[in-house]
Formats: sequence, C-alpha cells, structure tokens
Amino acid sequence: MLKFSDVVYRIYEATLSPEHWPAALDGIATLSGSEGALVYAKRPTGWDIAAHSPGLADAVRIYADEHWWQHNPWLDQSVEVGFRVGDVYCDHDIIGDKRATDLPFYSQFLPRVGLGWQMAAVIQADLGVPTGLVVQRAKPKGPYATAEMDTLQLVSRHLEQSLRISSKFAAASAAEGSAAAALDTMDHAAFVLDGQQRPVIVNQPAQHLMGRYFTHDEGRLVPARRHEQEAFSAVVRNAHAADPQASGAPQPTTISDPQGGGPLVVWTLPVVGASANHLGITQPDAHVLVLAQPLEQDRVIDPGVLRNVFELTLGEARLAALLGAGQSLKDAASQLGITEGTARVVLKRVFQKLDVGRQAELVSKLAMFAKPAP
Repeated sequence: MLKFSDVVYRIYEATLSPEHWPAALDGIATLSGSEGALVYAKRPTGWDIAAHSPGLADAVRIYADEHWWQHNPWLDQSVEVGFRVGDVYCDHDIIGDKRATDLPFYSQFLPRVGLGWQMAAVIQADLGVPTGLVVQRAKPKGPYATAEMDTLQLVSRHLEQSLRISSKFAAASAAEGSAAAALDTMDHAAFVLDGQQRPVIVNQPAQHLMGRYFTHDEGRLVPARRHEQEAFSAVVRNAHAADPQASGAPQPTTISDPQGGGPLVVWTLPVVGASANHLGITQPDAHVLVLAQPLEQDRVIDPGVLRNVFELTLGEARLAALLGAGQSLKDAASQLGITEGTARVVLKRVFQKLDVGRQAELVSKLAMFAKPAP
C-alpha cells in the first residue's frame, strides 16, 4: 500500500514529466481503495477527461463511445453550478436520496465497468473551469467515508499545485523541445532552488524580478524586504517536508515590491524524480521550483491565496475575494448561493481576522493583491 508521501511524490514527479500522470492518478486511487482516478475538465466545448488511471481505460472508452456523459448526473448543469473550488463531493451530495437504481448511470454504466461509487475534489486549473479530481471504486466497497473525503481534499491541493505549471510546461516543451527553453517561454517567473535555497535555474521572466522583488543573501535567493524572508524560507522548507500529509496543504506567500508595485504570490513545489531529470538536475540534494505570479487588477482574487495568507476558511475567502473585486454584499451572497444575512455573519468573521471594521477598509486592504506590477 502506498503511503500518502509516496502519492505526493508521484504527483510532483509528473509536474514536468506528463507521461507520469497515469501512475500519479493510480497512486491517488490507492489512498481510498479505489479502482482508479481521473481528471475531468470543463472546456468551452464541454466536459472532457484530461487524464486517467490505466485501470480505467476501458471504462473511459465505453463512457465516450456510448455517450454515457449524457446520463452522468454529476455533469447536470444544475449540479455543476454548485461546485465550489476546494470542496469534495460524494455520491450522496449529487443524487441525494434518489435510489441509484433509478439512474441509468448508476444502475447500468457503473456496474458494467466494475464501479459503483465516486467522489470528486474540485480544484483550480488551466485545464478547465471547473476541474475535478475524481476517484471511483467498486460497489461492494461501499460509499466513501468522511475521512476518505478529507484525504482526497488534501491530496487534491498538491495536484492543484502541480497543475499550476504542468499544463503550461507541457505545451511549451512541445514547442521548444528542451526543458530549459520551455521554462524560458512560460509566462510565470520560475526559479529552481537547491537544498541551500541557492538558485540553480532562473528563467527569463524571473530574471526581471532580481534586484527588485528578490535579492541574494550569501548566495541564497531571498525577498528584497527583510521581514518577508522567513515566510518565504518557510514555504521552501515546507516543499521539502518529509511527510506532506503532516505538513498540510501547500501554502503560498506574498512578496512585495520595494518600489511600490503590486505584490507577487509565490508558490513552491518539489522537483523530484523524472521532473528533476527533465531539467538535468542530478545532484542528490532536494530542489524546489518557485513560481511567482502577479495578480491582475481585472480578475477576482484567487480565494486560495486569501485563504492561506490571512488564515481564512474557504467560505470566508470566497466572500472576501468577491468583495475585493468590487461586488456588493448582496451580489456576492447571490453568487455564493447564501442569504445576505449569512453573508453578513461571514463578513464579520473576515473583519475580525483582517483587523478591519468596514467593508471599504476590507476592499482597500485587498487592493494590494489587485494592483498590477508596473
């Protein structure tokens, strides 16, 4: 039986080596005794299965060839609009108290391919909106339990982290040929740091951040502002964690601009196995990939960033993100599917955590995340 840390290793190994995604999904499936895992993505043309475990190949083929997606209650539009990034859903959440025997997808398709139960974690990814990590297992194993849903939620955060670069890197690699050239053509600033936090690879976008957002401290890459250096080192250390389950979900940090421009959100992920080989890294010590990205002014702030930076719950972060983008409390509540009264209760908790007293102060405090870098 694979350990959680083994599965996370497989996920990050696939980041820069997409041929390893089937093995990574197989590993995810083992955590819940599932037959396989797959990634669904909602594209402009409809839902698509972006990747799947080898063991689900026949099921995926039958699903596509016989148009079973037309009968999949998980893809019903009324269900889809309720999906929230960061949440995990099981069969009961989708079909409620309906008898599975009344639904062809459950009574005919799933038994035919040796499956019976599903659960899905909704994540943010460039593959589509929404994107779901889905695991499926046989009927005799019974429905998924709360503990299994919690584990899927945590592992999905690592998958989400990996996908921040995986799809972009794969496309760039196809066009450029070499891994180094692919990194240079990405629109993300990327650094690869060794075990002593020294940069061994700095792509073209990242070079423009040196001397402004970042500097060197005895060879180590650190933020230019001294008070941000420990938080940055902490997320780098977390990427090296021996037990990623114990260390929790990946955490971003922010790097400010001493010249007054907009901040960067920084993510770190391990460079291991085939991904390290892809970059020509052969040294025995661990390496991490640092991604730095500004937040544009014309988009809703990533709730995942606010959740981690301000230690909000996901619900609090969603509301804060919409308000920070200029929406009224009434409109934000409507979009989140809650009453305005509930939104006010949540907003009060946000005020307390961000140490503000009025909505205008909240918007002002969040404006730093929406200011574009000059």
